[in-house]
Amino acid sequence: MNLVPAILAIAVVAFAWPNRLPVQAFAWPFWGPDPAPSVSRSKESTRRLDCTHLSPEATREVRPGIMPAERPRGDYVDRQVIHCQERVIKPGIRRPLDDAMLATLDAQVAELTTAAVATRPDLAERTWLVESFYPGDDVAPKISFAAKNALMLKGVVVSDRTPILAAGDLEILTRMPPQEAYPAACRRYVQAGGLGDTDALLAIVHRDPRERILHAGVCADGGWQWVR
Repeated sequence: MNLVPAILAIAVVAFAWPNRLPVQAFAWPFWGPDPAPSVSRSKESTRRLDCTHLSPEATREVRPGIMPAERPRGDYVDRQVIHCQERVIKPGIRRPLDDAMLATLDAQVAELTTAAVATRPDLAERTWLVESFYPGDDVAPKISFAAKNALMLKGVVVSDRTPILAAGDLEILTRMPPQEAYPAACRRYVQAGGLGDTDALLAIVHRDPRERILHAGVCADGGWQWVR
């Protein structure tokens, strides 16, 4: 009889119990919902899952109650979570870029909104607007909706209003490189009256078609600041 798995499992329980940690978080080699192909899970069923790594902070926002709160002095445990869900649409129907973005949207938006609020605590009392710049009319609204929900969970006031620029402004801005276009758009939003002195704009941006990640910037009082 091989006692190694049993001894390791007992050690896991002995560590997890006094620290009030879920045993399954440490015990995937022995039990638990491991998403990887195995004897009990086929490769086809794994392909039907959208999985992404989440930080503890993002996990507490996306799936409240799953990740225990960190102790004030730390608990010396490096926690990582793999969040998986069944694909709503079969693979191959959407563009690969859209699939990749939607698969990680909740996690990315949670991190971006956390960074935005933490970077600009002086804007906590303002009304936040959200704009998404993404090359896909069916996915861009989903990004904006997810960002608004994430901001509301942080306790800030969020508006559905969208700042609008004139056609001439858009024609000029689309010819500028991104590092110049977004700060210039921010200034024009304020000058045109789309953003007031009680507003702040969170822009979710897909900067490079080769990337599978989103970036974010904050516009307030005509000043632009990248947060990622």
